[in-house]
Amino acid sequence: MNPTEGTLVGVEALLAEQLRWLRAAAMPQVRRTVEESLKTAQMRKAYELCDGTAKSSAIAAQVGISKQAFSGWTRRWRNLGIAFEVEERRIRHLISLSALEISLGIE
Repeated sequence: MNPTEGTLVGVEALLAEQLRWLRAAAMPQVRRTVEESLKTAQMRKAYELCDGTAKSSAIAAQVGISKQAFSGWTRRWRNLGIAFEVEERRIRHLISLSALEISLGIE
């Protein structure tokens, strides 16, 4: 391994460690934001379906809302930082509800 490769391996390990700490520190606020933003079971189901693989029109149809309504929801989620756009204009959630231990239903 040349010195440059060794430096890159060290930087990569440092960045991975920083990412672990950042996730741990941010998780309570992310969970709170997701819970407060997804006020209905329909919104939670739509959010959970946003895994970056399905088209927005398919998700809207699956949860029984218009494409325009779904677009408004995803715009808000992107503005809050809990979702982002991937290739082909598909939406991906920042983290799944199951990873946050949030149920699909509203209690």
